[in-house]
Amino acid sequence: MSGILDCPDCGHHNPAGSTWCERCHFPLVEGAPGPGPADAPGVVPGEPAPPPAPVASPAIPRSRPIRPRRPRPQSNVALSLWLGVGAFLALLLVLIAVQANLERNTPQVEGSNGEQQKAADAFRAELEKDSTDARARVGLADILFDTGNWSEAIIHYRSAVRADSSLLTAIVDQGVCYYNLGESGEAERLFRLALGRDPHQPFALFNLGIVRERNGDAKGALEYFHQALQASPPENMKPAVMEALQRVAKASGKQAPPLDQPK
Repeated sequence: MSGILDCPDCGHHNPAGSTWCERCHFPLVEGAPGPGPADAPGVVPGEPAPPPAPVASPAIPRSRPIRPRRPRPQSNVALSLWLGVGAFLALLLVLIAVQANLERNTPQVEGSNGEQQKAADAFRAELEKDSTDARARVGLADILFDTGNWSEAIIHYRSAVRADSSLLTAIVDQGVCYYNLGESGEAERLFRLALGRDPHQPFALFNLGIVRERNGDAKGALEYFHQALQASPPENMKPAVMEALQRVAKASGKQAPPLDQPK
């Protein structure tokens, strides 16, 4: 279009002869002096100048905002190790609680050692399955006897004899328990009961001698000790019988009858 000057900066069409762009004040003629207030296009003397044209802001790149990185989790190996330790400790506590509960529920044999208690627990377990098991009854009674629990031992010896009347040693041991409790009369009755079933029962004969000795009957004691020695007692019993014979003979001034000579 003739007579029009296009601004090389903003492309505005300016009238011919313009030295400055009406829009952006870009010089259209090289070396042209700066425009004054009256020469500036669109400016009326005595009025405020129009606001400058807005300058385009640079485009903001479209991208995801940068987020802080989360801390990396600890090693899986370390975590597994701690979980394993925790599980082991929990299991250990459970086992301790179960053991304590079993100990509370299991009768403890007073005065027993570890082996005796273990054996007593085993005999009790057998009796829970079969309360008429005479062997288990005698086994438990013997442990109670050895640990000085005379009253409890009597209960189990009595139950064993009720289940099997041929257990003469259980009858004798029951009598010994009564003797140790100070009931020599009941003890003598049981020793004579055993002799009624076997007149040559060495333990019954020996213990009757002990009862006679305690009652001051030296003659009767010597006779029973003598019979016990002739009843073929176990080898480990013979020294006790000989010692009893010598003790009573020395204390009473009496002599034991001579031993029968083997035929």
